[in-house]
Amino acid sequence: MKKTNVLKRIFLILAIFIVATAGLTPVGSVFAAEDSFSLEEITVNELMTGYEEGDYTTEEVVQAYLERIAIYENTYNAFTFMNEDALEEAQEVDRLRAEGAELGPLAGVPIVIKEAVDVAGYPTTFGWAPLSKEAGGIELMPTMDAPIVTRLKEAGAIILGKTNIPAFSASGTHANTSWAGPTYNAVNPTLAPGGSSSGTAMSVSGNFAMLGIAEETGGSIQNPAAAQALVGIKPSFGLVPTIGVTPLSASTRDVLGPHARTVEDAALMLDSIAGYWETDVNTEAAIGNVPEDGYTAFLDEESLEGKRLGLYGLSWNTEELSEETQELYARAIEELESQGAEVVTDPFAGSGFIEYADNAPSSGRESFFYDLEKYLENLDPSDDTLSIESVFEKAGEVPWVEGGPLSSRANLPGKDNPDELPDLTAFKEVRSEYQRIIYEVMEKHDLDGFVYPQAEAAAPPLEEGRISATTVSEINISGLPLVTVPAGYYENGSPFALAFFGEMWSEAKLIGMAYDYEQATNHRTAPKLIQTVADFADLTPNNSHFPAIMDLVGAEAINGYPLEDGTREFRSDQTISRSQAAQMFMKALELTVPTDVDGVLENFDDVTPSNYYAEAIASTYHAGIFKGSAGSFMDGAALTREQMATVLVSALDLEASGDSSVDINTDNVDASHKASVTILAELGITNQFDDFRPKEAVTRGQFATFLSAAMEIE
Repeated sequence: MKKTNVLKRIFLILAIFIVATAGLTPVGSVFAAEDSFSLEEITVNELMTGYEEGDYTTEEVVQAYLERIAIYENTYNAFTFMNEDALEEAQEVDRLRAEGAELGPLAGVPIVIKEAVDVAGYPTTFGWAPLSKEAGGIELMPTMDAPIVTRLKEAGAIILGKTNIPAFSASGTHANTSWAGPTYNAVNPTLAPGGSSSGTAMSVSGNFAMLGIAEETGGSIQNPAAAQALVGIKPSFGLVPTIGVTPLSASTRDVLGPHARTVEDAALMLDSIAGYWETDVNTEAAIGNVPEDGYTAFLDEESLEGKRLGLYGLSWNTEELSEETQELYARAIEELESQGAEVVTDPFAGSGFIEYADNAPSSGRESFFYDLEKYLENLDPSDDTLSIESVFEKAGEVPWVEGGPLSSRANLPGKDNPDELPDLTAFKEVRSEYQRIIYEVMEKHDLDGFVYPQAEAAAPPLEEGRISATTVSEINISGLPLVTVPAGYYENGSPFALAFFGEMWSEAKLIGMAYDYEQATNHRTAPKLIQTVADFADLTPNNSHFPAIMDLVGAEAINGYPLEDGTREFRSDQTISRSQAAQMFMKALELTVPTDVDGVLENFDDVTPSNYYAEAIASTYHAGIFKGSAGSFMDGAALTREQMATVLVSALDLEASGDSSVDINTDNVDASHKASVTILAELGITNQFDDFRPKEAVTRGQFATFLSAAMEIE
């Protein structure tokens, strides 16, 4: 239901615009092309230059992003709500620009806001079904923008929509528990997108928007940024106002920060959102700690020269880095050193940090019920009935029961008296001790900061495991700032990221170092998104065969199995028969059906003209792809992997690459198939198999993947 409603909103926005501009040249044509997006990876400064030079209008830019979202949102599920006034707001920016009015630093920049942040007129759902009207729950409607939204609107940014989160932002790995369904990783939909700012990260990485607001209590800015090849800034606690944000630990840990594709863009956004806010007591500490000339003033390609950085070691965290993470980290260290940085191995050795962290009496969660009560009271100041008790009574359930998204908070203080702030003395002492130890280590080794791999291993598959960050929750308890920056990719396609962190209020220094590293390496690659061109009831984007299946559906080579309810299934894990493979070949390769199908079928004693696959069998036989054996086509027989290799090579005239580095064991392959098996291995088509197992039957999903890959090579 959610996808349909969001897409309807997108199409409604576009339809209203088209009607309003009837008779004019479609503005999207400035950028549109069937297989490209001209604004892909554009930076804020590049966009502003285009505006100044009249290359395009804000209206054109916003429409281009909305059109892109309409194409790919059905696959990635990044949004909970769309801003139906986005184009109207873009027109207003264009009007002001034409008049020569003074505009904000983000005027006309399309951005997204995390679902947890209040935007007046748009429901706040906490990502939880009982609080979502669209999912059958109740509706909570903020009457005021959160301060961070106010600042972004004043800066001229165009909010395209609100982005998906897990229920109560309670996962650092994914958004699978959201009422709106899971969000998929822009880089690779089979992998976890990171949480809880899953939708923001997908939107920015996938070029649905240029910038996004993320929020972190325990990794929710850095995890999705790292998992989707983005820059993320987790600011010092208190630097950015967090009033009007659904809380987990508002009094102790919650922070808001940017997601961007470049360090410069992230710094530009931080410039617009950082600083004291009168009604947010946490931001009093920011007074005097925001650079007068802004964070962009510290973007220097020589920032790493002479800097001393502490490296990850087991005296900080007892978790070992995976072998591949160690290799990528070693390469990154060499890159840092080539920029003039000096590194110190395991600087926390002998500091007692791990011992203290393991036994610390508080992690800062004590204020949850107090913070939640205050949030609900401020949601609509004119409604004095809003409270934890009234809201969850109306919702019909509470999230902190066993099995609920907040079950771990069931026994926190304040549940029965949420109007009173619990004693935070223990937490303040823990934060102070964390900072004391970290600062002593920095002084001892004369460090400017630290640089760690953001995660201990590659992002896990979407429905397996969790992201294991190296700095969660140490950074969140200490309140220190952290900047993630793309630093490469694992073999499975998962991004690898570095995390720079340092003392309180050192964002400017960290941004400078991250910028220097980014400019020297340029590791980020724009993801290639996948369009859902057909819906199969049994197929989701995290299926490893999803991209190939969508390619073949687009080529009209796949239809799937119709069900009684009008939907279709693909049955990816079902063994493919020779006849089904023949049909995929016929449609994908647009084979000519012989005029004399009956005559061709006389070659087989097990296929008649009434066979459902008769034309496909005749076409592939005529094309020399399937020959059959001893007068039999073996209509219903499964296609083995070695047989698949031979028919693919034959159908697409594939040739050996001559890559002698490919090592494949063909001892168990029939002699008639050995050459074809070797060709597919050399071309990288069968490299997903650690063990080829030539006699094993091929599934429909596997065959789709192999056929799609072979067609690309052809």
